[in-house]
Amino acid sequence: MFNVHDEGIKNTIEKLSNIIRAENIDNSNYVELYAGEEINKINNIKNQIIYGRRGTGKTHLLKALQETLVESFDKEAYLPIYIDLRKLLPLISDSENNPTYYAVIMFKYIIQEIIDSIIENISFICKLNEWEEKVFVGKIRTEVTELLKDLNYEFNGYSIKKIGDIQLSEEETKRLSGSLKLSLNPEGSLDAKKQSHKTVTSQETKYISFAEISNIVSKLPLKFHITRVFCLLDEWSEIPINVQPYLAELLKRGFITSKYTFKIAAITTRAKVGFKTENKYLGMEDGGDVFGFPLDNRYVFEINKQTTRDFFNELLYKHLSDISDEIKIEFRGDKLNRAKNNFINLYFANQALREILIASAGIPRDFINLFINAYDKFLLNNSGNKRIGVKDIRMATIDWYETDKKEEVDSNIYAKKLLEKIVNEIIIKKKKTHFLIPEKYSNEPHLQKLIDLRVVHLRKKGYSHKGVSGVSFNVYSVDYGCYTVLNIHQPKLDTDLISQIDIIDNFREIRRVALGDDFFNEFLLEVGEGFNCPFCNKPVNTNHLAYQKQGLCNNCFERLSNAS
Repeated sequence: MFNVHDEGIKNTIEKLSNIIRAENIDNSNYVELYAGEEINKINNIKNQIIYGRRGTGKTHLLKALQETLVESFDKEAYLPIYIDLRKLLPLISDSENNPTYYAVIMFKYIIQEIIDSIIENISFICKLNEWEEKVFVGKIRTEVTELLKDLNYEFNGYSIKKIGDIQLSEEETKRLSGSLKLSLNPEGSLDAKKQSHKTVTSQETKYISFAEISNIVSKLPLKFHITRVFCLLDEWSEIPINVQPYLAELLKRGFITSKYTFKIAAITTRAKVGFKTENKYLGMEDGGDVFGFPLDNRYVFEINKQTTRDFFNELLYKHLSDISDEIKIEFRGDKLNRAKNNFINLYFANQALREILIASAGIPRDFINLFINAYDKFLLNNSGNKRIGVKDIRMATIDWYETDKKEEVDSNIYAKKLLEKIVNEIIIKKKKTHFLIPEKYSNEPHLQKLIDLRVVHLRKKGYSHKGVSGVSFNVYSVDYGCYTVLNIHQPKLDTDLISQIDIIDNFREIRRVALGDDFFNEFLLEVGEGFNCPFCNKPVNTNHLAYQKQGLCNNCFERLSNAS
């Protein structure tokens, strides 16, 4: 008989925290631990951007795809190269951080990583035994070295004229174009020399020939009979957002006509791979050069209860059974089939399961952390209950907010102010968790920050109802772990108030729970990002492009004399 109080179960759940982050999973376990069908949906030759907030499983998905491609290499000859872009970020001060300069450096580092990975895995790619490796690696190194000489030539020169009209000094260029090393033990090519020094700029200008670079990099797979190279770029959003379109443009020019596929993992609110100029589209164009693949909102309980439950059931079973041989033994044969359907119910009472699926907001990492914390509360309560209850879930969400989210929210003053206003209006006054905001406010920067911090969740786009014709809304929910820690009317809201809050699991009940113009205008005035227009007397949003670019009121579009 399965017993959640069992010491073996306790020990298993204690170890679960070791594999919350994909970086801590053993190299051979990514596919085995992955829940859902997303691997199949990105296992193709299209360039894709995998969008998702932190904790949605972007890194795990890339690693699982890498493992899948390696396992099928003999059949398809698709070589996956995983690159964590955080380790390639150059050391450039703000004064030197023009986007094209930064992008060229990143572009060169990515090429370096690709070359290093191919050389490091020569034996695997070419299926060489130890004797063949000694005989043939020297020949392969010689051939690749010739290619690198051509590639280095394209990066060398006294200065480089890049996408725009920005020139680099001679000293900067020397540091930028340090040799692309060829090594069986890959190492960074520039090390601490990534920082630049100011010198006089030479008059001689050399253009990077992307036709030549593309020609050179396209020869690399052919040398090793590789059908296609999959470049799995993780942590794209760590690159400054003003640099991202320029790097995307470089990747497009250098690789898009060759046998390379790019899978890019990026945080939804901190990614920008292109923009339209007067003459062309700079970067990668969504739907043409690259295709978006969103992880956010794939498993939202309010939208699809059964799919969400099944996903987290599979996630929990795979992670716990990977740790515990006892669980594998307990659930096998017919029991295994039942476990695939009902494993999660062994841990949660029905109402508690509903609440953790809502509280997790479709984010696997949040679900696992809430599960660990709720189980700990369950044991501490020592109530004799057989399964985790609602009270355990609610206390776990409070702790999870305190440890994972509160500090970042507190450090963003205006975002915190907006969250306090939302909680006061939605939670305190209306006793709801879900609400509507007109779609025109979807790019409001402080709202976007709250979504990025996972304290406000975007549940559904393009929602409309008969009460307000002609207006499209988005549906949001408040992370209820934050109800008790914001200083609204008292330091902490008591659990009686939490029990009064209507944690809905459908959208029919929110038609009258909306935050509109009055709410956001008041917020802009409170935080000093708005002032009353002398013409229409409505608050001017100083973040609006009409005001920033042309000095116009974003309501009546009259020109304002006090515009910056």
